[in-house]
Amino acid sequence: MFILLKPILIAALSTFVAIYILYPIAFKLNLLDLPNSRKNHKDSIPLIGGIAMFIGLIIGILFSPIEYNNLNYFLLSALILIIVGIVDDFSNISVRPRLLFQIIAALVLVTVGGVSIQSFGNILGFGEVFLGKWSLLISVLAIMAAINAVNMADGAHGLAGGNSLISLMGISYLAINSSSMDIFVICILLSSVLVVFLVFNLSNRKRIFMGDSGSMFLGLSLVWALIFLSQGENKVFSPVIALWLFALPLFELFSTVLRRIISGVSPFKADSSHSHHLLIELGLTGKSTVLLLLMGTILTVLLGIIGVEYAIAEKLMLISFVLVFIVYFFAKELAWRIINK
Repeated sequence: MFILLKPILIAALSTFVAIYILYPIAFKLNLLDLPNSRKNHKDSIPLIGGIAMFIGLIIGILFSPIEYNNLNYFLLSALILIIVGIVDDFSNISVRPRLLFQIIAALVLVTVGGVSIQSFGNILGFGEVFLGKWSLLISVLAIMAAINAVNMADGAHGLAGGNSLISLMGISYLAINSSSMDIFVICILLSSVLVVFLVFNLSNRKRIFMGDSGSMFLGLSLVWALIFLSQGENKVFSPVIALWLFALPLFELFSTVLRRIISGVSPFKADSSHSHHLLIELGLTGKSTVLLLLMGTILTVLLGIIGVEYAIAEKLMLISFVLVFIVYFFAKELAWRIINK
């Protein structure tokens, strides 16, 4: 672990410096999140967190003991999303081009990057479920789901960053003694740049947001690590454990999309039906809302780790995951009806 101290500090320091350099530039270029009726901030906030974290990660990798040539396609996919996110933060591009570039980034990761979902594991209790020719489609959809899940959670100060940090720490814990040290190092470096981002994100003086570039970058990074560690002969955990390590963003994505479809509106239409919106409408403060949801993330990540440590049957872990999602969905529906009655 001591060999990682230098790249961790360099990654964190690089992120810190990048934020200070980009902060005034954001105001000059109007790379800002402007206040409106759906947002709980009254000032214009620079959308530079994602760019700064990506810079910090790149510089940290250069000083790390891993072979960074193995990360070329992951970094290329991340760069695609960073660029698209910056453009989206500037001009709020429509859904179709955003999804198109998410597909391109996912295809790069799956086809030439070699990171794909080949198996669902023994989720039915009758042996491993292999995807065969469906692997490409399922992998691309899973990557896009993760990208947009983090994006949907990015609606309260510290929420998306905190969720991602907790998931990264859980992944790091499970990967620390595995043969996948490159993934472990990346997760630790991502954690270090996230901590720096969160310090600014939660500050009242130089507050910044990660922007679409940051949320998509984090979503890609998390799903890349989860797929890598849950597939192949040397997998660290089963695919169903990957769901638990990323549960709250997935619950939020699926519950929000399902609600919109049931209501007869586009699943891509922005609204105020996210959990953080509902909890604030019910009377919780912004900080209390974030803490409550982060406690939920800690709980689901711990359940995933317990599933690995005690070798709980994958079928049981899947059933439990589905049941918790059902409770989550109906709890949101109840909150929605109370608010709108």
